[in-house]
Amino acid sequence: MNKYFIYFALTLIPLALGACGGGKKGKAGRPAADSLTATEEINAATAAADSVFSLTVDSIGPVRVGEPISSLPVTVEGLYDNVLLTETPDAVAYTFLLRDIPQFTVFDFLDGKVDLIALEGDSRGVATPVGDLKIGAPFTELLALDGVTAEWEAIDDSGIWYWRYGGLFFGIEETNISDSLADAISDSHNPPSAALFTPDVKIGYIATGLPF
Repeated sequence: MNKYFIYFALTLIPLALGACGGGKKGKAGRPAADSLTATEEINAATAAADSVFSLTVDSIGPVRVGEPISSLPVTVEGLYDNVLLTETPDAVAYTFLLRDIPQFTVFDFLDGKVDLIALEGDSRGVATPVGDLKIGAPFTELLALDGVTAEWEAIDDSGIWYWRYGGLFFGIEETNISDSLADAISDSHNPPSAALFTPDVKIGYIATGLPF
């Protein structure tokens, strides 16, 4: 397995932000009521816009698996406003950011198309009947859903267990897991037992596919 597919370094480039003008001030230096209302409305609208985009089996917003990279919008309000590119020998990774915060990464396996979409951090999630699932959430939240299945994925001479829900792939955050769970996720005979998933076992990977 090419390590570049799992871990790749990103050099964050700060966005050029315009300076914000000050509003009217009320007593004790507080914003006047009309300015406060306007600010609250802007913040509410921004939060609402940011929350409407979830990862599905083949897309997030207008970014869809199979689409040419060249056809993707330069920016999408509430989803991303900047893109960082990282090249490897086997793929080009495009990390989409919103206000400097990584939202998701698109992998192009050198065919000029969106081949895989993987979430970054906990900025975005996957909609479920009981709320969004995000990276960093307890893995037990995933396992409690109806329709979750475990799948063994071979990697060279070994392999690892992933889980599927709604067509998407979920993986365990392997940092600080128990030795028993570490052994179990690399044992092809049976998926790890439910007893191994303590509350501190987290979701570490959510994507439309696997990077190998």
